Amino acid sequence: MRIAVLVPTPPWIVHSGLETVAFESAKNLVKRGHDVDMICLRSGSQSAETRDGVRVLYVGKKFDTKIPAINHLLNSLTHLLTSHRGVGKNYDVLYVHKGIAIPQLMWKIPSVKYSYGEFLHWSPVTLTNTSIDMFDIYTSKKVIACSDFAKNQIENFPGMRGKVEMITPGTYTKIFRPSAKDKKIQKTLGLGEKDKVVIFAGRVTESKGCGDLVDIAGIVNKENKNAKFLFVGSHQKSYLSKLLKKAAALGIQDNLIFTGDVDYYSMPKYYALSHVQVLPSHMEAFGMVNIEAQSCGIPSIAYDVGGVNSSIDDGVTGYLVKMGDKKDFASKINLLLSDEKLRKRMGAAGRRRATKEFDWSIIARKVENVLKEVVGQ
Repeated sequence: MRIAVLVPTPPWIVHSGLETVAFESAKNLVKRGHDVDMICLRSGSQSAETRDGVRVLYVGKKFDTKIPAINHLLNSLTHLLTSHRGVGKNYDVLYVHKGIAIPQLMWKIPSVKYSYGEFLHWSPVTLTNTSIDMFDIYTSKKVIACSDFAKNQIENFPGMRGKVEMITPGTYTKIFRPSAKDKKIQKTLGLGEKDKVVIFAGRVTESKGCGDLVDIAGIVNKENKNAKFLFVGSHQKSYLSKLLKKAAALGIQDNLIFTGDVDYYSMPKYYALSHVQVLPSHMEAFGMVNIEAQSCGIPSIAYDVGGVNSSIDDGVTGYLVKMGDKKDFASKINLLLSDEKLRKRMGAAGRRRATKEFDWSIIARKVENVLKEVVGQ
C-alpha cells in the first residue's frame, strides 16, 4: 500500500506521544513492505528527507511563539491547511494522527484516524485542536483508539458504533529490556548503590502530576530516606523553581533529580537505574511510559485515570491508585521499594506482557490489517 501518515511535527522536533507513535508506526509499516510518507511541518528550510525508510515531506512552516499551547494550536491549523500539498492523489490510504480535512475533501482518499483521546482535554486553548480531532473521527472510514477507555468514549458518539478498533501504542522490546546499570550515568546523577530510585519519565508539568509527585516523595521519604526521585523530561525553569521550592519546604530537595530531556532510545539506561516507575498524571489516554518501563522489567504505579488501565494490569504489572490519593500512592511506592521479591515478580510480569502484547512488530501488524480493510472497502 501507498500510505500517507499525517502528523503536524515529527518526534525529533517535538518530543511527545503523538509524534512518537506516528513515526514509529510509519517505520514499522515500512518494515512490513509498504511505501510510507509522513506529512509534517518544517522548522528549517528542508523540504524532504528520509529517516529509517520513511520519506518525510515538509509542507508548511512550523510556528514557534515560545508559548507551547499557542504553538500547538497554530501548528495544528497550519498543518490542516497545508497537508494537501504533500498528499495530492498519490496514496491508497491516509493514516491520520491529526489533520486530514483538505486531502479528504478534495480527493476522497479513504482514511483511518488514530485517536489519542484529545477530546478528553477540553479547554479554550485546545478547543480548535479538539474540533480537528472530532472532524478526523467523523470523516474517517475507521478509527483506532489508543485504549479501551478512548474506544468506549468514541463509540458513545452518534454513529460511531462498530467503527472503532482498540490498538495501543507500542514499544521496542529488544531495546527497552532489562539491562545492567550504566555506572557512568549513575555517577553523573549522583546516585549511590544503596539508593532506591523512583523514575518519572515525561514532560515535567502540573498536568503530568509532578506537583503531586513532590508531595508523594515527601511522604515516601519518611519511611525511605534513601529513596531518590528521578524526573526525566523537559521542563520550564519557572515550573522547576516552583517544584524545588516545594521540595525545600518538605526537606527533600536532595532527594529529587531533574535530568532535562533525554533521547528516546537512551531511556532504557535510566530505567535500568530504577526500582519503580511512576505516572501521577491527572489525565492520560494510555501512558506509553508505563509499557516502556515494564518492558525493561520495572513495575509501574499510576493514577487510575483515562486509559491508563490499558497500560497497567493492576496488581500484576504494577498498581493503579485513585486520582489524588497521595498517601496510597506513596504506600504503594514504599511497598515495592521494601519488597524485592514482589518488585521482581511484577517486573517480570510486565516484561512478559510487553513482549506478548506491546512490541511494535505486533502493533504494526494490527494497524496494517485495519488499513487493508479500509482500502478494500
